[in-house]
Order: sequence, then structure tokens, then C-alpha cells
Amino acid sequence: MTSEELQSQLDELHKELEKAKALAPEERDFLGHLMSEMVSISQGKLVPETPKESLRDQLEQKASDFETGHPRLAAVIRQVLDALNKMGI
Repeated sequence: MTSEELQSQLDELHKELEKAKALAPEERDFLGHLMSEMVSISQGKLVPETPKESLRDQLEQKASDFETGHPRLAAVIRQVLDALNKMGI
């Protein structure tokens, strides 16, 4: 998995966030922050302040939260998690 492939997954996540009209602004902000952090970490620009597991845990929790109301968004988050795992992040 390359940084470009991860970026592609994150772009897909961004598109799904735009489609999720009922998503609360704080949830959008939270996911946007996580997306920015993932890109920076994958490009070696940022050393995570919290353990990598914490980032994955947060994403997994959000995927679970969105499973019922936003199943496509949950699926894309899981794809991003898979991409991160393949990169060792």
C-alpha cells in the first residue's frame, strides 16, 4: 500500500462525508482532523502524539457509530483502516 493509495481512500472518505447530510458538524470536524493526521503520518510529516492503536481505535469506533445511519461511510472508514494496516500505520 502506498501513500497515493491511502490518499485515494481518504478522498473517497471525504466524498462520503460530503454526502452524509445528517452528520453533526462536530463529527465532520473530528473525522476531518483524523484524516489530516493520517495523511501527515503516512507522508512522514508527523509523528503521532498518541499511539497508532489510538488512531485506529478512534476510526473503528466511528465506523461502528455510523454502521446503521451511514453504512457507506462506515464501509469507507473500514477501507481506510485496512489501507493504514497495510502501510503499518
